[in-house]
Amino acid sequence: MEKKGTEMTKHEKKINYYAIGGQYEALNYGGAPTLLGAKRLARKHQEYWDNWQGWHTPAIYAAEDCEVRTTAYGREDVLPGIDAVPVATWNGEAQCWCD
Repeated sequence: MEKKGTEMTKHEKKINYYAIGGQYEALNYGGAPTLLGAKRLARKHQEYWDNWQGWHTPAIYAAEDCEVRTTAYGREDVLPGIDAVPVATWNGEAQCWCD
């Protein structure tokens, strides 16, 4: 993942996975160098969705599948690309990660 017009910082170069969730709009909760680190980050940011949908855990995306995009509310964030598929998702019923 490469930012347009700016150089990536030392920390950003180490990010290999992003935890991205959100009910109405995609929201990046941060990145980690390892899949385990991204899973821990995602579990720390579980969201309670309204409309009786319950608790949801952000999905994990590989950094190479993400890009800097402008959201519907006009803010720029690192979000999954159009064809991106999550590397890992949380199965709330089984209480385990599906890689």
